[in-house]
Amino acid sequence: MEKMLFRTLLSATSALFFAACSPGPGKAPDVPTVDGALVFSERVLDDAYIGNGVQWDPYEVHDGDALSASDKRRLITRLEWMSPRFIRVMSGIRSHMTDGRFDPSRNMDDLHLILGYCNTHGVTVMLGDWGGGLVDRERQSVDEGLIDCCGEMVRYLVEECGYDCIRHYNMVNEPNGWWSSTDGDYALWLRAAKAMDAALRRHGMGGRVRLVAPDAAVWTTAETGWVSDSRRDLGEAVGLYDIHTYPSKVQINTGEYSAMIAAYRAAAPASAKMILGELGIKYVDPRDAELDAENKRRIAADPHASIEDSQMLVFDTMYGIDVADAVMQTAAAGYSGCVVWMLDDAMHTKEPGRLKIWGFWNILGEERYGAEKERIRPWYYAMSLLCRYFPQGCRIVGSEVEGVDGVRSMVGRTDEGATLAVVNTHADRAVELTLRGLPARLTGLSLYVYGDALKLDGERLLPTERGVSLEEGARIRLEPETMLVYTSMPEPR
Repeated sequence: MEKMLFRTLLSATSALFFAACSPGPGKAPDVPTVDGALVFSERVLDDAYIGNGVQWDPYEVHDGDALSASDKRRLITRLEWMSPRFIRVMSGIRSHMTDGRFDPSRNMDDLHLILGYCNTHGVTVMLGDWGGGLVDRERQSVDEGLIDCCGEMVRYLVEECGYDCIRHYNMVNEPNGWWSSTDGDYALWLRAAKAMDAALRRHGMGGRVRLVAPDAAVWTTAETGWVSDSRRDLGEAVGLYDIHTYPSKVQINTGEYSAMIAAYRAAAPASAKMILGELGIKYVDPRDAELDAENKRRIAADPHASIEDSQMLVFDTMYGIDVADAVMQTAAAGYSGCVVWMLDDAMHTKEPGRLKIWGFWNILGEERYGAEKERIRPWYYAMSLLCRYFPQGCRIVGSEVEGVDGVRSMVGRTDEGATLAVVNTHADRAVELTLRGLPARLTGLSLYVYGDALKLDGERLLPTERGVSLEEGARIRLEPETMLVYTSMPEPR
């Protein structure tokens, strides 16, 4: 029977549901409650959302040995529940070459695993090259022979292997950065991008696989020129615009992040799609000094964690809350999806013997790092909800929280269902929202709760309620650091 949500969501229908919404250990049982409104509009922000996903790269850690059959099964099972809609895959052409030519037999097993999954599950892929060796900043040279091998590799994967999930190509990672092979030289990167466009056309991929641009990593609005210049100089060669962002928690939660990303979206053509090609959180703002210190403390305590490049708060529920907040802000700013960094710790090393710990898990934990490292971390569930229930092609429509800061929303619709996601980023207060402007009563909703306690069946998150209805004037309650997802979308296949 459908239940009307005129009361708060602290229903006694389930002890597990109560646990999911109740204060976690160490929190006061009674927290202040702030009232606000969740206001809906019919304004369409994106008429065909690409969807959210994750970075999944070939594995650096297993030293050429194939992942075990059990590890592959575990990966696929977890990905199938997550249902990413878009995956970014980066490699380096020189690791797939013999005697100066692309060699389809060299170091391709992981790529076949990744692309095979994406192809059979309808996941759109951005393939790319990190850029090492493709350009020489000092000599101001572009290696067109290597770039031609990139084009041949794309042709092989699409035509001979049938991986038509590959729709976009990323030439050089974060070319605006001093750490990139281009060392921030736009003109040099542009030459490489044009060479890659020519290589794709030469190998029969023109129109089938198009460039992504500019793939710049940004922290302020100072580099919008990378987007506007790409638009001017590459034109129709660009099939998708993207940037990378690693904002600080406080910048996300205060909404400062929205203003920054909006400037980059405005620099791209309004009619073009734009995504976050990488999204993660770094505690770079002085206001997050305590979190930065905690991250460094945890890194120092873990002998396998990269000292320079690890995010140890991925083990905390809070990280998923903040990533969800950022994803919702990108949708409101007109972006068509986010790729979070990253799937699996076992993909990348930094210092010798140390991993970039950013993932949902470490699939090689049992073999190398301790079996507990293979456990799913909480933020996997936050991202899974935002992947599963905002399917590719859905319409993102306007919604806004009024009267309380630090609370964000996102609404998606298809002809088959609707999803409302709302996140409360506050750790010290609950929020009650009155629904306003809801165009029609929503029925048959399942409610998922992401917070300190999760209702799980094995490794899968279960709805806390089914058959929920929402209508004009209903009130919903979000406990501290909680995301609610109401959905009537069909379950992913």
